[in-house]
Amino acid sequence: MKAKLKSSLWAFLRLLKIDAFYRKPGYHYVQDYFGRSAHKQRDVRGLPMFGELADKVIQAGRVSLYYDRLFTIYQILSNWYIRTGGSEILNTAEVGVYKGGTSYFIALLAEQLGLPVRHYCFDTFEGHAAEDINATVDTSHTPKTFDDTSFEAVKEYLKQFGNVSVYKGRFQNSTDILSDKKMHFVHLDMDIYEPTLFSLQFLRDRMVRGGVILLDDYGFETCPGIERAVNEFLPANKDYFGTALLSGQFILVKL
Repeated sequence: MKAKLKSSLWAFLRLLKIDAFYRKPGYHYVQDYFGRSAHKQRDVRGLPMFGELADKVIQAGRVSLYYDRLFTIYQILSNWYIRTGGSEILNTAEVGVYKGGTSYFIALLAEQLGLPVRHYCFDTFEGHAAEDINATVDTSHTPKTFDDTSFEAVKEYLKQFGNVSVYKGRFQNSTDILSDKKMHFVHLDMDIYEPTLFSLQFLRDRMVRGGVILLDDYGFETCPGIERAVNEFLPANKDYFGTALLSGQFILVKL
């Protein structure tokens, strides 16, 4: 009898275009293009190193990335360790640091892997600069978006890592810091078009062979400038291979 009542209730809700599901801890509603076999994937949160480190930064509330996007970074740095065995110092950077959570994850993961890195952090720490917003592209963003952070707070948060340097200001005005560096991994998370395209063009000849640029917010309706920047950069630079991920990221690899 109870089963019939439940079936009738769900049928009625579907008529009202309302979906009903049994609540399952650790799950949330996503678009169904992920496929009906998505539930078969392993839970990456259970991976010994990754899960603990991702939990640490997510629970601290200082990162806008979730497990899926942090896992991409985990894979990139893990593969750098496989390639080098920790025998050389790698240059890594993040442009668009916000509250510092992703850079904390990068630095802590490298430490746990035994991967020596010099990590550079760049942000205005005052939100978007007005001159960086293209009104015809960055329609969801305004000056000072993401200004609920500070240089001092992020520097304090990252101070346990002696190999991490934090710089305040527009990246366009800070490039001298990396001008003589060969980069191995860079995370670009600026949300808007012009700074992203500038960063790609600046990094183009500074990435080592096999170097990875990872862009965040690719394909997001709120950040169309990221896709536009990639679509302008990639056809003009045949020495880069690129692929989009369903996590809302885009990977560029220097060939």
